[in-house]
Amino acid sequence: MSVLETHSCQSSYRRLQYVFNELPHNTKKTKQRVLCCSGQNIRMLHDSNGQLSNVQSGYYLEKQYQKVLRRAHNPNRRYQVQSMIISFDPSEFDAEPEHLSVQAQQALKLAQNFVHKYFGDTQCVMAVQSDGDGGKLHIHILFNTVKPSGKTVATNRFNINKLRSQMDNIMEHDFQRITGRRWSNPIRNQEQRHDIDNLTNRSQWQRYLKKLINQIKGEANSIDEFIHKLSAHEVSVKGRAHGTAWTYSATIHTLKGNRILKVRDFYQRRDKLTGEIKSTRGLGRNFSKESLVKYFKLKQHVDSKKKEEITNGSRKKDEQLLKLKTMAADARARVRRQQRINTIQSKQFDATKAEEQKQKAQRNRQEAGRNHQYQGQHPSDRRIGRQTGYGKPRTVLSKAQRRHQPETGGPEF
Repeated sequence: MSVLETHSCQSSYRRLQYVFNELPHNTKKTKQRVLCCSGQNIRMLHDSNGQLSNVQSGYYLEKQYQKVLRRAHNPNRRYQVQSMIISFDPSEFDAEPEHLSVQAQQALKLAQNFVHKYFGDTQCVMAVQSDGDGGKLHIHILFNTVKPSGKTVATNRFNINKLRSQMDNIMEHDFQRITGRRWSNPIRNQEQRHDIDNLTNRSQWQRYLKKLINQIKGEANSIDEFIHKLSAHEVSVKGRAHGTAWTYSATIHTLKGNRILKVRDFYQRRDKLTGEIKSTRGLGRNFSKESLVKYFKLKQHVDSKKKEEITNGSRKKDEQLLKLKTMAADARARVRRQQRINTIQSKQFDATKAEEQKQKAQRNRQEAGRNHQYQGQHPSDRRIGRQTGYGKPRTVLSKAQRRHQPETGGPEF
């Protein structure tokens, strides 16, 4: 036996309408929404045979709930109904169509014994159904949050573990008497889990969470990136205390199944008069929102300084590189200029050398010509000719030139 669900409802009317006046959710086993029902400290509709009718009016029941609610010190309370759902294991009630009506009456009798023993001072209604997706036999019990006496039903009476233990006691003492079958707790009969040593409890999860936060702190660069990386590890962060604090939560595998574990970042309860610290809760001061925001601001400031230093260093390197490139360009320009000068000078030198060779060749030809003229003369004539100048080649004049040539015979009168 297990109590699947228990929670508070703000509207008694909507909950009663849901249980009694909606159509069946699944018609594989039955076309009835309610197989049988009962109540405590409340009037319910009967059929023509004087038996409780399976069809009840949610409006009629809600009027009686409101009448009792008005007896409370605060009739305008937020929660009007406490809802509890008891689901039976197939080993207890198989809910087969041919046995469904009998098993529904037996389950209702067990629920009546449970309510009478542990909630005898309350107003409630019970409805047995089997129209769920799984087809299991289950019972809805709706408790008025106010007793017929006008007092409030304590909410700690609806603790899930406490209710499960109480229902197990009823099943152990009354199941065989009502059904004629021996009852064995289906939860205790489950096989030993093979992963029992690997399941996580709260303290282990908190140690893991601290290690994970410290790891992600080093990887993230901002508070938003930090939260995003945590969500990637299935850890959610929710703000509290008007956004000044955080609550870490995650769904983990524990010894009691999958559970949502939550833990505060950091909290200290202080005496209002003396300021003395009464208690400390949470992961620690280093995991609080305030501490992490300061950490990432400092990290971003340091990173910006490093980037600025890198930028300045790269700028200096660029300037030095530009200077070296300019110097190299100037050197290449000087080399090209010197090469042009050398080329011009080489050309001028070659031209001068060619001119000198030309002049030398001309002089050699002239010297050779003179030597040719002296070859037919006596050496003494060549010597006299050289002294008197007659040795030079004579110029042969034409008749016209001789006609105009002045005579050298004597003076002119």
